[in-house]
Amino acid sequence: MNEWVTAMQARKWMKKNESFLPSWHAYVGSELDLFNEFESARTVEAVSEKTGYPYDLLASWVKVGVAVKHLKKRPNKRYRTSKRRCASLMGKDDSPGVKALLKEMMELHLPTMLKYPEIMRSQERALFDHELHGGVVAETSALLEHFAIKKIKKMIRERNAETIIDLGCGHGGYLRKLALEFPEIQMIGVDLNNKVIDRARELSESFSNIEYVVGDISEWKPREDQKADVVLLHNIFHYIHPDARHQLLDHIHQYVTQRGLVSVITPINETEHGEAFSSAFNSFFVAHSNLFALPNKKELQEISEHCQFDMFDLDPIVKEGSWYTFWLSPSAPVKEMRHTKMAGSSEQTLASQQKEYIRSS
Repeated sequence: MNEWVTAMQARKWMKKNESFLPSWHAYVGSELDLFNEFESARTVEAVSEKTGYPYDLLASWVKVGVAVKHLKKRPNKRYRTSKRRCASLMGKDDSPGVKALLKEMMELHLPTMLKYPEIMRSQERALFDHELHGGVVAETSALLEHFAIKKIKKMIRERNAETIIDLGCGHGGYLRKLALEFPEIQMIGVDLNNKVIDRARELSESFSNIEYVVGDISEWKPREDQKADVVLLHNIFHYIHPDARHQLLDHIHQYVTQRGLVSVITPINETEHGEAFSSAFNSFFVAHSNLFALPNKKELQEISEHCQFDMFDLDPIVKEGSWYTFWLSPSAPVKEMRHTKMAGSSEQTLASQQKEYIRSS
């Protein structure tokens, strides 16, 4: 290939890499609390002396910050954080938001994606450490749930729910938001991670109607006298092997009331929205031995039908990431369905009978 063409192609790729710099700069600044250090105009020397960070490394970070407009030059060699661009990276908020997204991307996603050649050659997949990374994943999941909360609150009111169970509850942020509006509803959060549950209990001390339990959601069940009116199954499917997803829904079917609902939030593969992100996200999951491929719409429909759930209101809540929300409603009891099939009814007739059963129950 002509050397000039090669050089121009390399130049184009170098230009493409510029879009990564703001993410890298924001991650370093949020991890080291540097945006707060430069909240008021200060010199690099002053911040280096206060924090103990090496002057040359800090000065280099500051120069990148000016270039990507995260920092502004001020008189007398001082620099100040751009609050318009970096407000979400400042402060001491207990809900880190953008900081958690950056942390997950830089410490989880990118390192795994960079190991792809090694993983493919060796065929030895990575292992996701739930204890180490469970906290930050819980934070990012809570951010996504925010986009569905209005719809869920509306359904809770319409169903006059008395019990809500959040499977894979993380730090319990979603339950706390619901408890503020529904203090009379009993809520139970279940998560496999002890540290995450300890944090959830700590953050929820003032809520008498929230209980937290350490448990495997594929095995845990409420007490015999309890039934769930609403079950939250948010960002869970990629932790469950595709062959076992129907077993999880079968298990949930045992304790959700006949007029109850399962709220599902999940990224979906092979959709018309956010294809680049969802396919990259899927690549991250399948690179691990204990994480699994994202479901597509066809699989979701098949497993819901297999487990006697009617799926409805499938709707993208974050199109850029191909995150969807939908509901699962318990269908007619298995024995009733079997009787209907034996009587020779068509699938269409069976479906209409299921819907009529739900309306009348």
